[in-house]
Amino acid sequence: MSEVHEDALLEVRDLRVSIPVRTGVVHALRGVDLRVSAGEVVGLVGESGGGKSMLARAAIGMLPEAAEAEGEVRFRGRDVLGMSKDQLLRHRGHGVAMCFQNPRAALEPLRTVRKQLGDRLGPHRGLTGEAALAESRTLLDAVGLTDHERVLSAFPHELSGGMAQRVMIALALACDPGVLLADEPTTGLDVTLTRDALGLLRGLADDQRRGVLLITHDLAAAAQVCDRIVVLRAGEVVEHGTTSEVLEAPREEYTRTLLAAVPDIDRPLPPSEPHAAARTPVVRLDDVHVHYRGRLGRRGHHALRGVSLDVRAGETVGVVGESGSGKTTLSRLLVGLVGPTGGRASVGGVDRGPSRGRSRALSRRAQMVFQDPLGALDPRRSVLDAITEPLLAKPLPRAERERRAAEVLARTGLDESFLQRMPHQLSGGQAQRVGIARALVADPELIVFDEPTSALDVTVQAQILDLVRELAADGRRAQLFVSHDLATVRSFCDRVIVVYLGEIVEEGTVREVFENPTHPYTRALLEAAPRLGGRVAGSSAV
Repeated sequence: MSEVHEDALLEVRDLRVSIPVRTGVVHALRGVDLRVSAGEVVGLVGESGGGKSMLARAAIGMLPEAAEAEGEVRFRGRDVLGMSKDQLLRHRGHGVAMCFQNPRAALEPLRTVRKQLGDRLGPHRGLTGEAALAESRTLLDAVGLTDHERVLSAFPHELSGGMAQRVMIALALACDPGVLLADEPTTGLDVTLTRDALGLLRGLADDQRRGVLLITHDLAAAAQVCDRIVVLRAGEVVEHGTTSEVLEAPREEYTRTLLAAVPDIDRPLPPSEPHAAARTPVVRLDDVHVHYRGRLGRRGHHALRGVSLDVRAGETVGVVGESGSGKTTLSRLLVGLVGPTGGRASVGGVDRGPSRGRSRALSRRAQMVFQDPLGALDPRRSVLDAITEPLLAKPLPRAERERRAAEVLARTGLDESFLQRMPHQLSGGQAQRVGIARALVADPELIVFDEPTSALDVTVQAQILDLVRELAADGRRAQLFVSHDLATVRSFCDRVIVVYLGEIVEEGTVREVFENPTHPYTRALLEAAPRLGGRVAGSSAV
């Protein structure tokens, strides 16, 4: 990959980045070669810590001050590493623009979309006033947001996840970049929003002849839109080639390991095993409704409508549906964070009434494992404190609480030395294991897993899913697994419910729902799910 390519917009040659630390030197990138040409989407895949983010920072000229860089980073032939501060200000945005993983966090919370677009159209395009407003509408059209006035007047917290991601792309396009760096753009999005986001990126390459570098740990997403894939491990390129070459005939063992960890939604299902139908339900919902009242004159919202569901000990039930379908409200209801406004809900024989607050009786019976493993831990408290918190309501000696903490931590695959660590000393996978240990320590009858693997690398995802399977195998508790990832749900859940606009529109065994779906919404979800062998049609307005 070291030869010169005349058509390359962004070209990296033999890039080496090292960062001095107290214990020595960290070699973040080791002789990396990469190119992105006009009209193509290149996937940069690999696990956390592999160097993907450092390579992106090099491309936009934002390496850490202490970093020492050797080699070349060129945009349209110009040396990025040698640019002055003024040249870098122009390069960031107009040359190479970045779309960040968490769009809501990256957007300015106190400024409307219109003002944020104007902030970029002025310096980069020389547009102000009505000209900037007209171009803002054009940019929103380009990313498929046609309700111009509503979006332009919105603050970031008023946008859905999919809308925020599109606004982030529009802000990048406002700078008229040659290359767009998309950093994990589908993390946390449901299958239909993922398909739309990937189609939008493909369209930017096909219709606008921009280069796109898709940084992702989701190989199925990369398979949908990328022309070429570069696999990065420990700061080195271990494999590169066309998408079909890398995914269908990988040369390196590391690439094969990544591919083997990806759940396959089309893989034949094993013979069905009998589940715990004869056992008494742990969860019982009978015609449950949850209605959120409107504030400041706004209309209320029916989050759940007439939901009935039983979940038994030893059973793992998957919950799928788009963002806003009611999955989160269902999860919060089961762990006692919201109450029903109609119908009856009980967990472990304890009725969940309409009152606010989380009762001790219910907290002993239901626990949740959250989507963001590090965000769910108090950064000022140790792992031991985090795990033993659910035990504080019990009159237990400290030594007994510590013994139980070490015991449940061992079940998750971590030794007791982790008890003294702080959250910032944990990897994402380790933090999620701590979250699972915290849920287990009170010996609940129900654990709700809320997107527990969406923020993790594929190999770490596979390890966490193996742990969830092991927990289900002992038959002592019921498990509800909420996920956007249909392939993951299909790989190990016993039953599946499909939630749409607050209602359960389909329910059955994994085989019934995935192989013979009856509801049009279920079929639409299955068709939109990313596949390693699939492609999405590109459009600049999807």
